[in-house]
Amino acid sequence: MQTYTKINTLYKRYQNLGDKCPNPKWRKFQNCIIKGCFSDASVEYLKDCLWEGYSKIDGTNSKICFFPSAGKVMVGGKTDKASSQHGQFEMLQEIADKIQPRLCEMFPKENAKFMPVKGEDNRVKYWDKEFYNVVEPIGEDFFGVELKEVPVYVYGEYFGKGIQKSGGRYSDDNHFIVFDIDMQGWWLPKNIRDMYCNMLGLETVPYIGTGTISEFEKMVSDGFATKLEWAKDKALIEEGIVARPVLPVKDTRGNRIMVKIKYEDYNKWNLVRKEFTDDEFNEFNKWYNENIEVILNV
Repeated sequence: MQTYTKINTLYKRYQNLGDKCPNPKWRKFQNCIIKGCFSDASVEYLKDCLWEGYSKIDGTNSKICFFPSAGKVMVGGKTDKASSQHGQFEMLQEIADKIQPRLCEMFPKENAKFMPVKGEDNRVKYWDKEFYNVVEPIGEDFFGVELKEVPVYVYGEYFGKGIQKSGGRYSDDNHFIVFDIDMQGWWLPKNIRDMYCNMLGLETVPYIGTGTISEFEKMVSDGFATKLEWAKDKALIEEGIVARPVLPVKDTRGNRIMVKIKYEDYNKWNLVRKEFTDDEFNEFNKWYNENIEVILNV
């Protein structure tokens, strides 16, 4: 099954502060964010545009997959190798079985979509007539192409008691909350995603609203209480915000532009930074920037 889009943090991190670091105290900055140093040039370029912000729930990535051609549902974690955590797959299967009849109505088999399978070289696989070996599509020597179905993916977060450090502060039970839907290769905009989730009886992650990256960054760095109205601990500081441009945008590789801003990154930064004077920090930062090529090639 398809793995959900990788979402980078807003800023790069200090890396490889090991033996080449001249001051052992500087190693405390290992994995801290480098404020102002964007991890994605596309995000930096679009930072002053309007973005949609959504609560980043502290849980584990999960998905329900539906194949219209056979009316089949499958469930999984972040990757195909992920194992079930605290009844994760069992709960997802219960939800999938419950919504399967509705999915069959919404996406009938006549609407099934297929696409050619590609090899490791990203080229379409053509087969010969006799032995079904992969061949070059020359003349009449090839029989056809291998096809695979493009399913509907419902992506969400599985969270609650026993899931991550703050899981029990959300609830004593476990929950699945939707943050995205890939409908046969089309990422649904918020309004249609919400409509489909309403039809399926599924909850969606809290919507923060629109704003610039700096506005969302301030909100996260200050810390804000969870937007889940039914949360057990309403004072729980939310893990952060996932933001994407109001007008969906892709980079030159065809990847959707999104970013995550996490409270713990700023909390860790503040705890380490206060141990150093401005002069000490500037000295460290100057050394890091002057030696970054050597540092990152260790």
